[in-house]
Amino acid sequence: MVRFGEEDSLSESSDPASRLPAPQFSSRVDDLPEDFAALLSRQPLQSGDIIAQRYRLVKALGGGAMGQVFVAENLSIGRRVAVKLLRPELLSEPSFRKRFQREAEAIAAIEHRNVVRFFDLLVGDPTFLVMEYVAGPTLAEVLKAEGRLEPVRAVNIAIRLCWALDAAHRAGVVHRDVKPANVILTPDPELGEEPKLIDFGLAKLASAPAEERLTRTGAMVGTPHYMSPEQIADREVDARSDVYSLGCLLYHLLTGRPPFDQGDEVQLLYQHLEGKARPVRELVPDAPAAVEAVLVRALAKDPNARYPSMREMVEALSQIDRRRLAPPPPRRGWALWASVVMLLVALGAAAFLLRGRIAAPRTLLIISTEPAGASLELDGKPLAERSPTAAEVQAGKHVIRARLDGHTEVEQVLSLAQGQRALMELALAAQSRAVQIVSVPAGAQVFVDGHLMLGQTPLVTSLTADDFHEIRVEKPGYASLLYAVKPEDQAATLTLQLDPEREERGTLWIDANRAASVFLDGHDTGLTTPTIGVRVTPGKHTVELRDASGEHAPPIEVELLVGETRHLTLDFAKP
Repeated sequence: MVRFGEEDSLSESSDPASRLPAPQFSSRVDDLPEDFAALLSRQPLQSGDIIAQRYRLVKALGGGAMGQVFVAENLSIGRRVAVKLLRPELLSEPSFRKRFQREAEAIAAIEHRNVVRFFDLLVGDPTFLVMEYVAGPTLAEVLKAEGRLEPVRAVNIAIRLCWALDAAHRAGVVHRDVKPANVILTPDPELGEEPKLIDFGLAKLASAPAEERLTRTGAMVGTPHYMSPEQIADREVDARSDVYSLGCLLYHLLTGRPPFDQGDEVQLLYQHLEGKARPVRELVPDAPAAVEAVLVRALAKDPNARYPSMREMVEALSQIDRRRLAPPPPRRGWALWASVVMLLVALGAAAFLLRGRIAAPRTLLIISTEPAGASLELDGKPLAERSPTAAEVQAGKHVIRARLDGHTEVEQVLSLAQGQRALMELALAAQSRAVQIVSVPAGAQVFVDGHLMLGQTPLVTSLTADDFHEIRVEKPGYASLLYAVKPEDQAATLTLQLDPEREERGTLWIDANRAASVFLDGHDTGLTTPTIGVRVTPGKHTVELRDASGEHAPPIEVELLVGETRHLTLDFAKP
């Protein structure tokens, strides 16, 4: 007989289906049973918490109407990921569950280097998405630091975003919330920087039935500064809506402001419907006419007058001679007039610069640390803002130093040319301390944050200081013990008392090289890999996995003793 938890078990009835336990998890969040949703925890999660026995929350990145976003560590492989947790109170709302499921489907359907990658959707308590963690500032943060971008840089970013959105549209997904805050600039060794499109929380699947609405009647989705007229008018949207929003974003990159930014939200929406944006070259006289022409078409009120697809828009942008968009090099005087030029520079350069008559290229350094929030020194002088931040510097060599409590100080030297923009990322290693783990009785296995330690208790391990850790102790014949180490815990020795196993059972932890349904002794458990601890009766059991296509992994026979815990990893044959 196989047991799941304290109460669920397989009975001996003649109907095999009636012997199956109620599933602890649903494969889709929009199919989550109402009674199960009502029982989910309402306790807010915070940094240090471990969810799904697999991900440790490291730090909060932000939040919104749908939920919180955290940087998390996959305890199985030590990889940093981003997780988006659905607010527990929203699980009782079918419309919100549908939107969350839609976001997972939207991201999973897209494969492109400029779109954040989707890894997994875990449905239960809590329910969350697992996505690629992309380090770097958002375009909104860059615009706040720099005001506006040079035309060549703005066009390069827009071209990459065109291709990202083209991939989304080919997968049947309309983003509907293209804006600077939803684009991360990540460093790239070949290109210098590369944009990544994130947050498909308002995405619309073209394959969804027309009658499926993700918002209440009369509600609009999007961000007012970048919304298309058809979004505002609550009309059907398609790829051309993203064309309009990307046009608004490119306008903002070039001018330092969105096409419409005056008045309250209602006035903003009216201007998108009826207003006319100021020509780019009124705000940026050196902007090329070719860029202005692309924006005029992308920002057309009538979707039929816009580019019909992102591919047509990227073709128009690619035809622009970007060599002419680069800022001109500083002027050099002729040898005959060298003395005159030197005198003019000495007497009038400061005045010209203040009046904006000399457009000297800015040298900018963006400093990011992992983790964020470090205090910074630039050439021995403290910066006012903590990381991430940006500083305008002179050309030449600079020394950057970062400090954060509980982490090792980092110093790095960087040389910048005139007009260069660079992103410096500093990894601050967490300070660690030695902790002896003692169990009563001794001879137990120890898992620290999901990783098995060598040897048996008593043993010594290293824990990062000022951080949360999960200690799990296992010994045959005794109940597994979980212990949370908090940042304020500074004891050099941790003594854990193990209780004898009171029930005749063992525990299986089951994983595989792909997501698969778990079958025990021929019965579908309703669980998918990776599982949390599955409690079973002592003795021999057969474990089998089946993936979504119906392929089977070779079954494994395992024999468990009373109180024994086994960790199994089954591999599907590679195609």
